[in-house]
Amino acid sequence: MWSTNRVLLAPPSATNGHRALSLPTPADGEVDATMQAFAQWLSEMKGRSNSSLAQMLAEMGIIRDGITKECTELTEYKRHSISIQQQMQSQLTDLREKLTSAFAEITSLVKQKTATDQELNSEIQALHTQLAMKTAELEALKKSYSSTHQQLQNNLIQTQQQLQTTSGEIHAAKKQAQAVQESASSKMTQVEQALQRLRGLLEGTGREGQSHAMLIQEDIAKLHESLTSLSADFFEQKRTTLQVQNRLTSQVSQLEESRRRARETVESKPPESDAMAAAAVQERAAYR
Repeated sequence: MWSTNRVLLAPPSATNGHRALSLPTPADGEVDATMQAFAQWLSEMKGRSNSSLAQMLAEMGIIRDGITKECTELTEYKRHSISIQQQMQSQLTDLREKLTSAFAEITSLVKQKTATDQELNSEIQALHTQLAMKTAELEALKKSYSSTHQQLQNNLIQTQQQLQTTSGEIHAAKKQAQAVQESASSKMTQVEQALQRLRGLLEGTGREGQSHAMLIQEDIAKLHESLTSLSADFFEQKRTTLQVQNRLTSQVSQLEESRRRARETVESKPPESDAMAAAAVQERAAYR
C-alpha cells in the first residue's frame, strides 16, 4: 500500500510516457534549496518506485508462474478427480447393481427360507402327529401284548394241566385196555376150550341122527361165524387201541376226541364180546 502511494506521489517522467513536471524557476536564476531537495527526493522516490515496481513485477511474474503451475496442477487434479469420480461412479453403479441383485437374491432366499421353514414346520407337525399316533399304537400294542401274554400263560398252564390229566387218563386207558385184552384172551381161551368140548360132544352124539347132525353142523357154522366175527372184533379192537395210543402221543391238540374215542372203543367192545360169549354158552347149554 505504501508502495502504491509512493508511485502515485512520484513525479512523472518522460521515459514512461507521462508529462514532465515543470518546476517554477526563480526570476533571478537562483535554485531554491527546498525545491532542489524536493526534486532530489522525488528522484530518489522515483528510483525507489521503479525498483519496487520491477521487484513487484518480478514477484508478480513468479506469482503468475506459480498460479499458472497451480492452475495446471489444479486442472490435472480436476481431470484426475473427474477420472477418479467417474471410476468411483462406475464402481458405485456396479456396487448398486450388485447390491440390487444381492437384495433380490436375499429376498428370494428369504422367501425360500420362509417356504422351507413352513414346509419343515408342516413336516415336523406331521411327524409329531405320526409320533403321537405311533406312540398310541405302541401303547395299545403293549396292552394287547400284555393281555395276550397273560392269556397265553393261562392257556399254557391250562394246557399243561390238561396234558397232565390226559397223561394220567392215557395211563389209565392203557391199563384198562391191557386188562380188557387179558380178559378177552382168557375168554378166547375159554371159548376154544368150550369149542373143543363141543366138538367132543358133537362127535359123541353125531351117530344119533342126520337131523341132529345137520342141526349141529348149522349151529357149528353159526358158532364159527360168531367166533370169526368175535376174532375180527378183537383184532379190530386191538388195532383201534394201537391207533388211539399213536394218536395220543403224536397229536396233543386232539386229546379230548381221542380220549372219547378210546373210551367209546373200550366201553363198547368188551360188552359185545361178553354178550357173544354168553350167547355161545347159552346155545351150548341148549344143545346139551
